[in-house]
Amino acid sequence: MSGDPVATVTVPLTLPDAGTSATVTFFSDKSSPSLLHFKDVSHSGWEGSLVNASWTQASSYFYWANNIRTLDGQSTIFTGIIWASTNVSSLGIWPASDHSIPLTIAALTSGSSATMSLTPTGTSDSSTSSTSTKTTTAAPSSSSSKSETRKGLSSGAVAGIATGCLLAGALIAGLLVWLCLGKARKRRTSQDQESSAVALMHHREKASTSKAMSVETGTPISQATENGLPQPLEDKAISGEISKISNLIKNHVQSYYHTDRVSPALVDLDDLQPLGINLPISAGTLSTLLGNKDTREIALRFCIAWIMIARMQLHSDPTVTFLPPEIARGFQSMAYVDRGSRVQTVFLARWRALSAELMQSTYVRNAFSASDSRSRNIVAASDALEGILRPYADSRVDNSQRQRNLDEILKRAATFAFTLFSQPSSWDFDWRDEQGVMSGSLCVFPALVQVTDETGEPVKPPRAFSEAVVRRLDG
Repeated sequence: MSGDPVATVTVPLTLPDAGTSATVTFFSDKSSPSLLHFKDVSHSGWEGSLVNASWTQASSYFYWANNIRTLDGQSTIFTGIIWASTNVSSLGIWPASDHSIPLTIAALTSGSSATMSLTPTGTSDSSTSSTSTKTTTAAPSSSSSKSETRKGLSSGAVAGIATGCLLAGALIAGLLVWLCLGKARKRRTSQDQESSAVALMHHREKASTSKAMSVETGTPISQATENGLPQPLEDKAISGEISKISNLIKNHVQSYYHTDRVSPALVDLDDLQPLGINLPISAGTLSTLLGNKDTREIALRFCIAWIMIARMQLHSDPTVTFLPPEIARGFQSMAYVDRGSRVQTVFLARWRALSAELMQSTYVRNAFSASDSRSRNIVAASDALEGILRPYADSRVDNSQRQRNLDEILKRAATFAFTLFSQPSSWDFDWRDEQGVMSGSLCVFPALVQVTDETGEPVKPPRAFSEAVVRRLDG
């Protein structure tokens, strides 16, 4: 096994031989590019070759790679090693591993079989050999397989196999019996050794496909998709951002608006209509608070936050939402039946995460560009607020600067709304916290609360990620 390497990959493994560790190198060379070689020089000098191989994705026999590509499309998940012994008339796969091996190194063509020889260092050539007949696990075949010859293993390897079998327990034994009986009905000729190996491989494939019935686990495709999705944000990142937005509103009001007396002629109740009809206080009371220099800051902060928060939620009207309008329309088109069930909650979480990931280019990497459908609604919200805020704007400050600052706050709120949409948990805003909102007070910014967790379970009571900002109206 000499020559210039074509490609190599080294994988650290814990071998079944007394639990020892080894570093196994897979390689091929230019002189024999159809051979896959493997060598362990860190432990016992195991080495060997796989012949008649084509370097495409499939399952091999000795160093066995599951038939699943990783997301980069360049490697296949390394899931186990098949060990054989001259003293044991069966094969064993041991154990699962998370290592990845490039496809150009690790795999045999599906449906092909190969002859493999294994020579441990220090083992006599006269060791008793055994032969096993095998085919790949792609499909049962009635044709005879090529034989496979092995030379003896050390006693430690045999002990490792025995230990692994004991750890497998009654569950594996029962599954093997069931699978072996099924294979026997489908094949005209089969040796005991072949049945054991193929049954165990078939069990691993069946185990992965059976997960398709589970909402949480999904199909192999959904597993690969979920593995490629970003991890949920840390709690402190979410709580920190919502607190930052609240502070930006406070700073905006304190920097750009005065507390001087305003002529009643400049105040029009119609300007308060964009706030909607579900206000915690009447429009008349709010107008009075705006006109009073002692409560104006509180009222202005409330107006900005109320219009902004109403547009950040998934159930917002598509014509005003700070989320991409196509998302809001898609959500509204979904059936409301069983929307509160756990299964439906999990489905919605998957939909949100996948949609957000697919929209990253438009709404994250190129946010608020000409193609960003949120821009129109953000401008409309700014115009609605301008009708409320303009009478109280400080004439000593540049008006265009004030408007730019307000627009940046609204864009930041839209960005955070998209972030919340992408999370597996679901959220709400609590304006009426009974422990904080009392008679004679006004909540100027709501608490952000988590209402379902990452598994779709309701959070009862909802978990607060920020505190509601409540101010007394009597000074």
